[in-house]
This record gives sequence, structure tokens and C-alpha cells, in this order.
Amino acid sequence: MRLSRLTVSAAAFGLLFPLLAQAETLDLLATLRLADQHDPNLAAVRANARAAEQGPTIARASLLPHLVANGSIGETSLKQTTSSTDYRSTQWSAKLSQPLFDWASWHQYSAAKLQLSQAQSDALDKTQNLFLAVSEAYFDVLRADDNLTLAIAQEAALNRQRDQAEARFKVGLIARADVMEAEAQRDGATAQRLTAEIGLSNAREKLNAAVGRDIGTLARLRETLPLEAPVPDDANAWADLARSRNPGLIAARLQVDAAQSNRQAQRSGYLPQIGLFASHSVRDNTHVSSANPSVSFNSGDSDVYGIEAQWDLFASGRTRALVQQATDTAEASKQSALAREHQVVTAARTSYLTLKADSARLQARQRAQASAQLSYEATKAGYDVGTRNIVDLLLSETNLYLTKRDYANARYDYVINSLRLQAAAGQLSEENVAKVNSWLMP
Repeated sequence: MRLSRLTVSAAAFGLLFPLLAQAETLDLLATLRLADQHDPNLAAVRANARAAEQGPTIARASLLPHLVANGSIGETSLKQTTSSTDYRSTQWSAKLSQPLFDWASWHQYSAAKLQLSQAQSDALDKTQNLFLAVSEAYFDVLRADDNLTLAIAQEAALNRQRDQAEARFKVGLIARADVMEAEAQRDGATAQRLTAEIGLSNAREKLNAAVGRDIGTLARLRETLPLEAPVPDDANAWADLARSRNPGLIAARLQVDAAQSNRQAQRSGYLPQIGLFASHSVRDNTHVSSANPSVSFNSGDSDVYGIEAQWDLFASGRTRALVQQATDTAEASKQSALAREHQVVTAARTSYLTLKADSARLQARQRAQASAQLSYEATKAGYDVGTRNIVDLLLSETNLYLTKRDYANARYDYVINSLRLQAAAGQLSEENVAKVNSWLMP
């Protein structure tokens, strides 16, 4: 199983990084590849997955033939009542065994294979979570930058209105209260601009930490997005996709299966272990020194083969306790998997419904922005000819920037929620990210 469809090899990244360092802007795909290479938590998860690859090989060894060799050499001094004997004994042996029935080893091998698949699914889940988090951080930077741009523009516009109000007050066209109102609106815009500056700095620092370097300039999101209905266009269909393809849910289910195999392995304490064996041994006694010539020391070879069995008939309750412990662990894994399924299905349904609402909301925000622009222009024209007062103008201008900010936020909400929907269904692939990447301006 591939751990990530977005992961690039070290060699490919070595060629890519100089190009990224020289580029003026980073798009979403380039940012994700940088994060993929620099995230220590993801590196740890993948290292665990590689370690789990050795599990089946280790467990399978208990089911295959084993050859064991032994050897010894020693000096023996035998003292009896009437005599003493000294001799050197050299012996070695080799034993080949093949399990015929080993319940524990078989189910431990099954559990190891399940744990490998679980580790791979978990690595894929962590990879998708990283890409979703970095994508959100990427668009949060763009969102914060747009908010700052609008705040600066609003502050400048309201400052001009304040200057114009001051000029009108000096020639007696308006009252001093109108100037104070303009100053209050301008000061409020200044506070918003300062808040937006802090928000942008925080968003950039978060993305810098994720990619392991200063992000520089990011590719901007296009003003108009292709509002396409999710495919499939049905909440139940997305819930079914999440049940079958979400890697985190798959990992949780594999953990349940592995726990069940471990429970079966613990039941081996009630069963015997049976196997074939064949052994060959050699014994050689030399340098015999004995005062009693009747004493003989045998040397020679021996071959033994047959079937051997081992059965632990009484273990003082240990086997029963191990089986009960494994049963409870399996039940806990099962309940955790059910809770994860509810969470994943809810996330898929919620993301689908939110994305559908975002599409309609985005169109409404766009129309509201156009209406606010026309309203501001009409109010400005009325203010210039004296039919509208400065309060009307300030309210209209504030509403115009508010609708612009709402439209910008709606665009980013739509993009982020589309990625969340793909992640909930386990479909956050390079193809889907590349589609979102195409919405950025080169």
C-alpha cells in the first residue's frame, strides 16, 4: 500500500527544492511537498510503518523449520573410592524441528499482517491530515492577507472622508459632530487594520513552521471560482465513501481484527504444541587417564527423530487471565472503531452539506458585494449634491468593505470545505489537490 499519493522521493525533492527556493511564489502543491518533507510527526509515523513491515516476517518464522546447533568441550575428573579418572569430552549436536500444530504462532502471524496494514493505513491517514492542515494554513494566510488589504483600503478611504469632512466643516457646510463621526469611523478602521496585521503574522508563522522555511509569496486565489456540485451529489453517497475509504477508519477496523487474532493466540494456552524433529549428535572422549582399566568411556554418533509435544496442563490461572485481557482489549478496539465510524460519517455528511451551502452563500456574497458597490456610489453622489449626510456615506462605505470581506471569506471557506470533504472520504489525492491548485493565479 502506498503511504501517500503526494509524497515525492528524496531524489526528486532534491531537484525540486532549488527551483522552489528561486521561485517568487509558492503554490499549494509546492507548499504541500515542502511540508511532506519537513514534518517530524509524519516522518515518525512512516518509520513506524516501515518497522511494521518486518512484523509478518518475524511472526512467520515460528511456523517454519528451525535448525539449532550445540557444541561443548570440557575436562572431566571423576574420583571414586578406589580410583580416579580424568578425560576430555568433546560433543556437538544439531536438531531440526518443524511445527505441526502451533495455534499461538499461526494467529500471531495473522495479527502481524493485520498490524502492518493498520500501520500503512494510519500513515496514509496522518499524511492526509497533514495535507489538509497545511492547505488550511495556506488559505488562512491568503485570507488574512486579503483582510489586511481591505482593512488598509478601508482605513485610507475613511481617512479621506475625515479630511473632506474637516474641509467642509471649516467652510461651514457641515457640523462639528459630522467630523467627529468621520474620525470615529476612521479610528475603528485603524483598529481593524492593526488586528489584521497581527492575524497575517500569526498565519504566516503557522505555515512557516509547517514547511520548515519562510514561505515568501504565495500564489493568490482567483477572484471567481468554478462552483461545481460535489460528485456524487448526495450526502448518503459521501457517507458510504467515508465508511469504505477513510484510511483512519480502515486502520481502526484493522486494529479490531488484529486484537481478535491476538485473543485467539492467547487461547493457545489451552492447547498442545506438536512438531516434528530430527537430531544428530557426536560424542568423543579422549585423553583418558584411569587407574582402573575396567572403566570404559563410550564415544560415538547418535541419530534421533520423531514427534514431540508440549502441553501446559496447569498454569495457575495465567491462561484464563490472558484470554480475558485479550477479549476486553478486542472489545475496546471494536467500540473505538464504531466511535471513529460515527465521527467519520458525521464529518463527511457535514462537509457535504457545508460545501453545498458554501456554493449558494458564495453566489449570494458576490451579489451582495455588487449591490453594496452600487449603493455606495449612489450615496456618494447624493452626498456630493447635498441630499445625503456624512453618516449615510460612512455607513454605506463601511457596509461596502464588510461585504467585500464577507465575499473573500466565503471564497476561502468554499475551497477549504471542498478539501475537508475529500479528506473525510479518503480521497485527498494529488489529483484533487491539483484541481484546487488550478484555482490559483500563476
